[in-house]
Amino acid sequence: MRFPKAARVFVTAGWLLAGALVSPPSLAQPKPAPAGLKPAAAKPAAAKPAQKPKPQASAKPAQKPAAKKPTGKKPLTRKPGEAGEPDEKTRRAIAGLPPTQHRSVDESAELRALRELDLALFSAAPNAGAPWPSDDLPTLDRGGPVLLATGVPPSAPLPAPLQPQAPADLSFLKKLDLPDIPVRWDARVLRYLEFYKNNPRGRSMVASWVKKSGRYGAAIRRVLREQGLPEDVVWLALVESGFDPTIHSPVGAAGLWQFMPEGARIYGLTVDRWIDERLDPERSTLAAARYLSDLHRRFGTWELAFAAYNMGYGGLLASIRKYNTNDFWELSRLEAGLPLETALYVPKIVSMAIVAKNCAVFGCDGVEPEPAVTFDKLSVGPGVALRTVATAAGVDLDAVEDLNPQLPVGRTPPLGPDAKEGASFVVRVPPGTGARAAKTVAKLLEREDKLERHLVRWGESIEDIAALRGTTKSTLLSLNGLRSGEQVRPGTVLLVPEGGPDKPTVASVFSGVRGEKPVIVVPAEAFTYRDRRRVFYRVVAGDTAREVASALSVSAAEIARWNTLDPSAALHDGMTLQVFVPRERALANALVLEEPEARVLPVGSTEFFTHFENLKGRKRLEIAAAEGDTWRGLSKRYNLSLGMLERINHRSRTSPLAQGDKVVVYVAQPAPPKAAPAPAKETPDDKAEAVAVAAPVEDKPAPSEDLDEPKPESKPAADEGPTKPATFRNETPPPAPDKPASGKPAPDKPVTSKQTPAAALPPPAP
Repeated sequence: MRFPKAARVFVTAGWLLAGALVSPPSLAQPKPAPAGLKPAAAKPAAAKPAQKPKPQASAKPAQKPAAKKPTGKKPLTRKPGEAGEPDEKTRRAIAGLPPTQHRSVDESAELRALRELDLALFSAAPNAGAPWPSDDLPTLDRGGPVLLATGVPPSAPLPAPLQPQAPADLSFLKKLDLPDIPVRWDARVLRYLEFYKNNPRGRSMVASWVKKSGRYGAAIRRVLREQGLPEDVVWLALVESGFDPTIHSPVGAAGLWQFMPEGARIYGLTVDRWIDERLDPERSTLAAARYLSDLHRRFGTWELAFAAYNMGYGGLLASIRKYNTNDFWELSRLEAGLPLETALYVPKIVSMAIVAKNCAVFGCDGVEPEPAVTFDKLSVGPGVALRTVATAAGVDLDAVEDLNPQLPVGRTPPLGPDAKEGASFVVRVPPGTGARAAKTVAKLLEREDKLERHLVRWGESIEDIAALRGTTKSTLLSLNGLRSGEQVRPGTVLLVPEGGPDKPTVASVFSGVRGEKPVIVVPAEAFTYRDRRRVFYRVVAGDTAREVASALSVSAAEIARWNTLDPSAALHDGMTLQVFVPRERALANALVLEEPEARVLPVGSTEFFTHFENLKGRKRLEIAAAEGDTWRGLSKRYNLSLGMLERINHRSRTSPLAQGDKVVVYVAQPAPPKAAPAPAKETPDDKAEAVAVAAPVEDKPAPSEDLDEPKPESKPAADEGPTKPATFRNETPPPAPDKPASGKPAPDKPVTSKQTPAAALPPPAP
């Protein structure tokens, strides 16, 4: 028994030693399983609990996962199956429309808050519902008759509107100070007031509006007083623009009072590409006060005046006549009586006017309004850049631009064609800088390049004006605040640099090359008139046949007939129209090319095809089909696609070709041989300098090696002596050496060597 026991101890020690010599499992390379055998599945140890694996050191550092290769797929911008939004800029380019004229401004925080509030308070019902049933509410129309029945035939009942829950306490209404505009305790007004008073978000909103009103509120109230309007009309500007004078609406309204361009012009505001007085808080407020005064005079109540301001007085008149009532609150409750926006527009103004009169009740009594916008005024001439004004005032450009939003181009406008010379414009600068700017601006303007005004004519593009004025397109865009692709219509006044004396001709502008006649393509049909002359008009973007005809004193039908046009189709920039105008008619308002200055090519003529195919390195041939010719064979023979052959000959590739059929093909022309470069022209002086003359040399042996003269590469003949370096005729020949190279005394008279005649010399290198 002892031996087996000793053997077991020995075997155990051997296993321990072997285990110590074996590498750890994490580093050991697994042996491949024999082919055809599956690895045995490990049996789970059911009796022992699972032990946490101990962390083991790795022999190699962990490698970073390989970067994923791009799959080429663009990230999804919308959910699958959901309609995407088109690229509006590209759509306008495809449709041939100019880019939007005004700089887009995002919706202000005030307007966004008002819009979200309307959705939160009134989205459940399309109308405001019936008046709140409470005897405690102060009313302005007590004692009115009670409606018991109507003479209207019974109709299908409408769905009952959502009735608002009565507030817990309305006693605060009796303690409110009322504004100077009429107040009706309508359900919508009360709903706004309750939200502003009891909701934390509502109190925060009115606090921000009261704070924002400080910038322009005092100036607006002053204008309203001067025009005889209630001062609380100021809150209409909050509902319209959030007191932001730079805002634009999607439909084209702009400014504090959101005037449309035509309405603004009616009330004396200038709206063009140089100046937009809708963005001028001072002038637009005066125009709005006059407009509201007219509306109040027409409708008799401020509620209807506000409604007409929002929806247009024509639409309001139609609604009044349709429903036969002039009560705004009644119209706003009737089905389709007023737009929902207008039905909520007036209650918003009234409720905000009440809040501003009772800040302590609505939690905004501790709000400090923003400082009023103040400025100095500076009178400058036309075409003065705001950057120059800012430099003269010693302030940043942004400070001057913020005070002058009515100048979108960044400079005062040039004088129009009917303006008086010496006119000036008022520019606002930060307070305290007006005196300094007035002293400095004149000196700064003297250093700037002189500018001229240019009245855009019919047929002129920005590129044409730049060529005629000897400047670049980018310079004109910068001077006039134009964006790339923006259309400039006839009658627009632009600022251009002063032109030099060497101005290009109209023909050079049409062709793009000085001294070259432009090619004009006209229909094959010829027209002749005794009392008319032919001119050519190049279409620019935005032109219509009717407008061009009116500018050139002809009819649109004549233009269509002279140029084989479809009157219902649009004109495209780059087209050239031939127009026969009265012989003595001056066309100062249009850029036209006279007939003698043009190279006219009738469509389909030999000259027409020769010119245009030469531009592509081809020539036009008419061939007769031979027996057995096919379209495919001709395509390979003349290196033309089947589609091109169909396009040229107006015949299908499947149509049979008979012997003798005329076929037109375009073939490549061999490139003309390159001419040898002509030698440079030389002046007589150049020729004199270029002719080399050998200097006189002595008929002596070669000089010794200790002289400074360079050694000749090959030894000359003994009777001619060494070759001297050539000199030019305008150089002084070097004097003969006093001593000969051999050391012998020089003779009394120098020996003159034979000189090669100039005519025998090779001509100078070109």
